[in-house]
Amino acid sequence: MLLFLAGFVCFQYGLSLLTSLFYLLANKIMLLAFSVLALLGVAALFKAVYGEMSAYFNSKSAALRQYLSLQIRRQDLARLKVAEWRQLGYLQRLKRQHLLAADNRKQAAELSASINQELLTVRSQLPTAEYKYLRKTLRKYRKQADISAMLALRQQLHVVD
Repeated sequence: MLLFLAGFVCFQYGLSLLTSLFYLLANKIMLLAFSVLALLGVAALFKAVYGEMSAYFNSKSAALRQYLSLQIRRQDLARLKVAEWRQLGYLQRLKRQHLLAADNRKQAAELSASINQELLTVRSQLPTAEYKYLRKTLRKYRKQADISAMLALRQQLHVVD
């Protein structure tokens, strides 16, 4: 800065040769200062990158990353186990429901066959129209799988006896 100031003073007094020399020297010194500053910035950047890289690849931090990775893996396995148990429970409930529905259908069919057999035994005692009505009602209840209605129909047959 002082060289620029000296160049300005020389310019005011009309010393053009000295002015150009001071300005030229000041420009070179400023360029050199900015270059040194840039090199120091690059050196600081490399130093920071080296520090971060050495910290990342440090055995202590590598062991910590491995520990955290194993901990996350254990948590993932625990979540997976819970999800599998839920899925198994769901599948078991679904299987039980299917078995229950199949058993209910089987028992409804057996009850219907039993009532049909009883209808055949009391057929001679019933009028034809009532017999047909009872058979039609039994078929309707069997299609609806209405066991309580079939049992009520059975009670009605026993009352007729």
